[in-house]
Amino acid sequence: MKKWIALLLAAAMLLAMTACGSGSEAEEEAVQTQVSEDVQVTTEAVTETNAEAEPAAESAEEVSPVADGNQVYINPLTGEVTDKDISANRPIAVMLNLLKISLPQSGNGSADMFIEATEEGGITRIMALYQDISGAGNLGTIRSTREYFTLLAMGFDALMVHAGGSSYALNLLSDTGYESINFLTIGDSLYWRDSYRLNNVGTEHSMYTSSELIEGYLETTTKRTSHESDFVSPYTFTEDGTPDGASAVDVTVSFSGYKDTEFVYDEATGTYAVYFFGGDPYIDENTGEQVTVTNIVILPTLQYARDDDGRQAYDLTGGTGYFACGGRYIEINWEKGDMYDPLVLTNTDGSQLDLGVGKTYICLVGDTRPITFA
Repeated sequence: MKKWIALLLAAAMLLAMTACGSGSEAEEEAVQTQVSEDVQVTTEAVTETNAEAEPAAESAEEVSPVADGNQVYINPLTGEVTDKDISANRPIAVMLNLLKISLPQSGNGSADMFIEATEEGGITRIMALYQDISGAGNLGTIRSTREYFTLLAMGFDALMVHAGGSSYALNLLSDTGYESINFLTIGDSLYWRDSYRLNNVGTEHSMYTSSELIEGYLETTTKRTSHESDFVSPYTFTEDGTPDGASAVDVTVSFSGYKDTEFVYDEATGTYAVYFFGGDPYIDENTGEQVTVTNIVILPTLQYARDDDGRQAYDLTGGTGYFACGGRYIEINWEKGDMYDPLVLTNTDGSQLDLGVGKTYICLVGDTRPITFA
């Protein structure tokens, strides 16, 4: 907490600086027929680089963060200064379709954090997290959730927006009573089907919602929209999050034989442009702009088929991973723990990992999959 408030002070003083350098189960079966490639399990060595930990920030717990006499508000998912206090918001976690035929997506560029992971058949999906959903516009296309996405959302205390899910995910939500916004149970007042996609791409690639619809729904629902008073965000930020590590101006994560994600660093903006499928820009259809992020977090872990239908599972206990920012990367440690515990990121010596101020893209990937840094 002390370090967090110290970082609020730093953010206020450095505002002008740039941050570092699916539906139902039946629908899921329909997706299977469109993806014929099996997950190709390969092994490829990844150069590991350890970095010395930065000294901890000085204590400032008793100091109220102010800038020019005004209260400073910080987005806990990005470290960015905001014009209103959104820190107590429960994030909205939207399940977005990533099958190649479904692209481009809408509203993805407004997300604060992305978590991508492989599902059955080698396809991947993104859980996009929004600390403040307002102004995002159209969101979609919306797909179903899986157990591991749900567990990660629980660690953020996030309200998940999804269209059904695997039996494991739906049982988890039911057994725990964890709140979500499931379009398949709420009904069509919160979504619509795009006619072109419905007729030319497929039903499972046609579902949209919007930030306005979600905000309107939350104004009338009894679902909790704010964190409990004891919730503490696990993430800290620094204006220049570039680690003292090896080169990472081009980072590629191979999720499966079907899907890879590439990040290309732009020194002028200090961000990574996101590419899919061997070079296709990841575009937000609302704006026509490519998605860019400041931080890349890669979490290799045990991945395995949970059943004969190929539903995937991941060991979320923890392990080693990689952090890239500013065109450099280092090895890190991570852990999740209990279903309600947050995803915690630390340096290899156990100290807190500081992210660069800006968006973060998290790759949850099988520990035998190739990861390359250049």
